[in-house]
Amino acid sequence: METKGKLQICRNWWRRRSIQDQIFISMLLVAVISIFVLGNVAYQKSAEAIEENYRKSYESTLRNSSRVMDMNLNTIIEVVRGFLTDKNLQDVLENGGDYPGYKFSSSDQQRIEETAEVLSTQHIWVNSIVFMDLYGHYYQLNNVNRGTYEFYQYYSAHSFLDEEWSGATKEANGKELFFGGNVMGIGDDNVFSMTKYLINPSTRQPMGYLVVNLSRRLIGRSFVVSGTSYQSNHYMVVDKSGQMVYFDGPEEVQEEIVRNYLMQETNREYVFSDVRNSTTGWNIANVIEKNELSQDSKNIRTTVFVCGGLIILLCFVCARLISRSITRPLNQLENVISRVGEGERHITEKFDDSEVGMIGSKFKEMVNTNLELSEHLMAVQLNEREAEILLLQSQINPHFLYNTLDSLYFVAIVHGDDQIADMIMALSNNFKLSLNRGNKYITVRDSVKWIREYMKLQNMRYNNRFEMEEDIQEEIMEKKTLTFILQPFVENAMYHGLEPKIGRGRIALRGWQEGQTLVFTIEDDGVGIEDLSLLEGGYGVRNVRERIRLHYGEEYGVQVESSRGAGTKVTVTVPIEK
Repeated sequence: METKGKLQICRNWWRRRSIQDQIFISMLLVAVISIFVLGNVAYQKSAEAIEENYRKSYESTLRNSSRVMDMNLNTIIEVVRGFLTDKNLQDVLENGGDYPGYKFSSSDQQRIEETAEVLSTQHIWVNSIVFMDLYGHYYQLNNVNRGTYEFYQYYSAHSFLDEEWSGATKEANGKELFFGGNVMGIGDDNVFSMTKYLINPSTRQPMGYLVVNLSRRLIGRSFVVSGTSYQSNHYMVVDKSGQMVYFDGPEEVQEEIVRNYLMQETNREYVFSDVRNSTTGWNIANVIEKNELSQDSKNIRTTVFVCGGLIILLCFVCARLISRSITRPLNQLENVISRVGEGERHITEKFDDSEVGMIGSKFKEMVNTNLELSEHLMAVQLNEREAEILLLQSQINPHFLYNTLDSLYFVAIVHGDDQIADMIMALSNNFKLSLNRGNKYITVRDSVKWIREYMKLQNMRYNNRFEMEEDIQEEIMEKKTLTFILQPFVENAMYHGLEPKIGRGRIALRGWQEGQTLVFTIEDDGVGIEDLSLLEGGYGVRNVRERIRLHYGEEYGVQVESSRGAGTKVTVTVPIEK
């Protein structure tokens, strides 16, 4: 209620303003709102363009970084795949069931070291390698010191087959998998792991597992860093589970950046550009704070607002001048209206050629012809009254016609002329169904009944030359349609198709329901129509088409098919009346 009262106060204040003030205030408000909208739209669009350009420019850099990472990882992958054909390693892993415990024998450890020497010493990114057979034996080869005591202490009573990573590695069936952290759970945390299910290429039988822990510096060295002046610009790698694998920024913002990266909403605090690495399946991304990236957009918005202020000042002056030029002829028109209100009916005032002046001229013309318009209005009212009387007469005449036909029918019965009696009764029924008591709609049953009575009259006239075939679904008999949408086509079939034909003729009337549509066909075996434009030009067909179109829409109507000597088929489609 309080808000409604304030709105009413504002309306009353506005109405008390002069037209000049209203025009002046309106123009200023339009200018201010336009500048405000323009500034914000310019800011929004420029921010979107800058963000899009940022993403596109960094996508190329990230793709190059991904290729460098692929090359570094593929070098290690090729060495690892070479292990599968090493005879010493095959013997150690496949014969581990010969002795108990969780350690390989000293001789087997020596053979493993000799095999893996090329990977552990020649690749600086390799932190450690862990070999595991299918019998529970483990051996870690570290770049600093070989199989460490802590490792064996950690796994002395632990089965790696229960670990989630080992199950995933086994399901990969020999394909290398990458994990964002150290899957062994002991040792250096600044590593990520590559695991592989070792399968003997000769026998296609599994031999064990291999875990290679790689330094995260490999990822950092893979980035091709482009020059940038943004302080919040950082690179990062996120694995398939959404965990951060690598981040070159401060730790205090790492969690917030990952949360924003995983969010699906568009109103995030950061802008990201990312690509997917083909080897690891991880996302390599570049991130920057949205506020820092949109600084240029804010400068654009500030510039727009400054220019807008100057435009508003200019609009202030123009609005004052324009409002005065508009209100001058309005004041003149107001004086004329006042004189008319006092009783003056003949105006001689001259107005200028402005739009308001044209309104004044039209008003003057209106006042000067007021008497003529009054007389014309009275004539129209008389005509309407006369039309009402004619309407009443038209309602009386059908009853007179029915009564007369009934009298003729009884006279024919009295004189024993059954044929004339039947003809009079058919004609009476025909008129009753045609007039339909003034109703706009008629049932399908009554339309069919009218056609029967009509055909009865024609057969009386032409000595039973014509035959009528009916095939109407009983389910649609009580459905309603517009009056007189079938009858004109039966009459056309009679006069243009069957009457000129030598011998007997047939009219087939069919009707059925398709979904929410009623379909009727009127088909004759008459002489046909060579030029359908003649039929289209007829009043009856044109009237039916126009009524269906106006009442039901363009998707319903009438379709005519005919050719010389082959008869005519008319299809009428209308919706079911509800």
